[in-house]
Amino acid sequence: MRRKPIDYDALLKDFISDFFPDFIAFANPDLYAAIDWEKGYTFLEQELINAMRGRFKVRGKKKKTDKLVKVALKVGADHYVFVHGEFQHKPEPDFALRMYNYRALIGLRYDIESITAVAVFTGAKPAPNQLQYVKQVFGTSLVYQFNSIVAIQLDESALIQAIDNPFAVAMLAAQYAYRSRNNPVLRLELKTKLFDLLRTQGTLNLDRNVKLLIFVRDFVHLPKKLENEFLQSQFSLVFPNEAKMIISQGTKDFAAGFYERAFGYNPAQLLAEEQKKNEAKLAQERQKAEEERLLLQAALQRAEEERQKLQKTILNLHQLAKMSPPEIAVIVGMTIEEIEALITLNDYKEE
Repeated sequence: MRRKPIDYDALLKDFISDFFPDFIAFANPDLYAAIDWEKGYTFLEQELINAMRGRFKVRGKKKKTDKLVKVALKVGADHYVFVHGEFQHKPEPDFALRMYNYRALIGLRYDIESITAVAVFTGAKPAPNQLQYVKQVFGTSLVYQFNSIVAIQLDESALIQAIDNPFAVAMLAAQYAYRSRNNPVLRLELKTKLFDLLRTQGTLNLDRNVKLLIFVRDFVHLPKKLENEFLQSQFSLVFPNEAKMIISQGTKDFAAGFYERAFGYNPAQLLAEEQKKNEAKLAQERQKAEEERLLLQAALQRAEEERQKLQKTILNLHQLAKMSPPEIAVIVGMTIEEIEALITLNDYKEE
């Protein structure tokens, strides 16, 4: 079965949802210090999409990968943070314009000017004109500058130093995925390195580490053979005294529960649903094959009945009508030799 393509933008969006304060601390320390985190924060991107439906055309994928978050500042005012994740395979000429349009729409929708926008590039390096929107028309100028984080341009050693911040780990994963995009062997090496860093240098709690490990596993994906090799090596490091790891059903359920807590769905349930679909498809194929077999059997039976009927007609023409093989051959459209062979065989059976 062909492997589904990785939706990097969606992975990053979910990651920011799980680690939003850490993302802000990494992206804009001044904003992080100004936010009153005790008041919490609210995700509003779906509300914005619904409010703007039909007024601003954006490809479906882009709407799903944007995030809009409402926070409260310590000074008592509301503030909005707009985040867009972009895994670029090729330059997008209108990217900066789209960022500006969303900035304008958010301001109009919520009647607020206190907005911070951040673009996170996890793939190829963006062109300079994608990092700000500039428009000059007959003496009127507009410059819209937004925060930009380009994963491949970040200093690797600095990210490793900041590994206790989950977003630094995400940017390392993006770096490593891009650097090894055409080299699976290098990707295995870098993925192993990142897991080793998380295991030996990170000080995050277990729940956050599980989310990080799952993100790295999915984002820095490997071909199936190398992925199996990677998992085996990680198991041997985590369980060095186990010659062969025996996993109980309870342990599997526990791991599946962590996955569900991290990403909102249970992989075991997805597997069961997929298995159910495959079984239903197999049952349909079996039913179709049985129907085709019965049709073929019926066709063969009809052919046999027609053959016996023709044989009886030939023998009646010969025995009752006293017609010769050449005369019979003309009537039934067969060769003289076939008619003679049939008559001879019938005479032999009667003896």
